Amino acid sequence: MSIEERRGIETIDRNQNLLLVRAPIESVAQKFSRARRADVWERDIYDREIEITAESYIVFQFRGHPWTIVEQLNHQPGSLVFGVGDAITLSSFPSTRALYYTGSDTCGYIGYNCYDGGAFAEMLFFEAEMDLLFLSDFREVKAEDIDDAFNFTFAFMQEQDIYIPYAYYENVKVGNRLNLRPKGPTLDDLVRSDFERVDYVGIR
Repeated sequence: MSIEERRGIETIDRNQNLLLVRAPIESVAQKFSRARRADVWERDIYDREIEITAESYIVFQFRGHPWTIVEQLNHQPGSLVFGVGDAITLSSFPSTRALYYTGSDTCGYIGYNCYDGGAFAEMLFFEAEMDLLFLSDFREVKAEDIDDAFNFTFAFMQEQDIYIPYAYYENVKVGNRLNLRPKGPTLDDLVRSDFERVDYVGIR
């Protein structure tokens, strides 16, 4: 299947925390840079050397896909929490839909928080041995209507025209200078990939 045709979640066989925004990469990277007050925003960095700090992000978009994905490359004490707040912010300017997705094969959980124009739209969170949490402001579905949280989330991503890839980055550590090339997507699959970082004095 070509990259343009892929939708849904590729696999849950890894830990992922992703911000997805329904807008072109140039717009998303610009707004995210402003929201995070990034010190560095480098465009089109696929396989180019960059420097990793305590708060570093990769921003990328696949060909034929309306959503741009933001992933934090690492998290260190002192860096701003990445997640739901970013989805709210980026859904409000420009007015669009954004969501924060989280999944872990290790801990056996999956979930998402979706916002539209800065307003809450829908959320789901499920973890083994816990009750399913689900709320929606745009469809009449209740938690008790959901038999399988994983299948429900897969279907939701497909309905939203979203593709969550199996992509990862090797040897990403604070202070490194490296060629940031994701394992999974190739250059031909991407519209572009950008890099943003916030520099903290004394944190390396």
